[in-house]
Amino acid sequence: MNYFPDEVIEQIFKAVTSQKDRNAVSLVCKSWYKIERFSRDRVFIGNCYAISPERVIERFPGLKSLTLKGKPHFADFNLVPHEWGGFLQPWIEALADGRVGLEELRLKRMIVSDESLELLSRSFPNFKSLVLVSCEGFTTDGLAAIAANCRLLKELDLQENDIDDHRGHWLSCFPESSTSLVSLNFACLKGEINLPALERLVGRSPNLKVLRLNRAVPPDTLQKVLAQAPQLVDLGTGSYFLDPDSDTYNKLKATVVKCKSIKSLSGFLEVGPRCLPSIYPILENLTSLNLSYAPGVHGSELIELIRQCVKLQRLWAS
Repeated sequence: MNYFPDEVIEQIFKAVTSQKDRNAVSLVCKSWYKIERFSRDRVFIGNCYAISPERVIERFPGLKSLTLKGKPHFADFNLVPHEWGGFLQPWIEALADGRVGLEELRLKRMIVSDESLELLSRSFPNFKSLVLVSCEGFTTDGLAAIAANCRLLKELDLQENDIDDHRGHWLSCFPESSTSLVSLNFACLKGEINLPALERLVGRSPNLKVLRLNRAVPPDTLQKVLAQAPQLVDLGTGSYFLDPDSDTYNKLKATVVKCKSIKSLSGFLEVGPRCLPSIYPILENLTSLNLSYAPGVHGSELIELIRQCVKLQRLWAS
């Protein structure tokens, strides 16, 4: 099957990004299997028990990005026994022992412990991206380890996780030299946040494009954060409840006007309908608006909000 040198075929394979297509390519012949094996650095495992981590490492020695799914989707409706499993620890131990150059890890419905996050943070010096969706078993102590030890971290995305908040100062664990963040999402956290640490972190992250805050971040902090990050493309507000006659409201409205890059907006976990006009200046550029967790936005306020979004392509509403 080889009409070209292996090096040429490897470059062609790199342009094939679909996991399904990569799997099909590897079945063509032994030569293509070998080339695909050594050239693939992104792997998707739809069931963490479908294959052992040792086999994955043997099959793809150049692994850099791993996506793992644990419990089936109906676990979201409490239809899976608590002891079903889906533990991350054996995977992290195997990856660390195999000296894999892991840079990205995406997990869904997995049992993640603080021990796993600690080991992850210390075992992969080039680690850059952690995405946790509907995971459980860990606390903010594990997040503190990620913040403190992953010096090249670009993405920390926490979506709908069950997280125990032992302390609200995990954001202060990011070293002062940390300037690489591109995406930070902690909207699902329920505890308090170290607000000065958040402001400092955003201020020294010039490439930050995605920022989604939790309800513990008040409007005055939101204003300070936006003033330091007008380059944001995706914003999730925390609490948006303030007096329209206050100085904070006026400062926030003046700052929002300067945020011309925002294309996606979400949040409003707590909102006063009279405060919404302050956000109107950025609505005309929005292509995505998510109000799934904004029960305070409804009726005439919702209609007026949507009317301002002349470029809107996607809308989520509860």
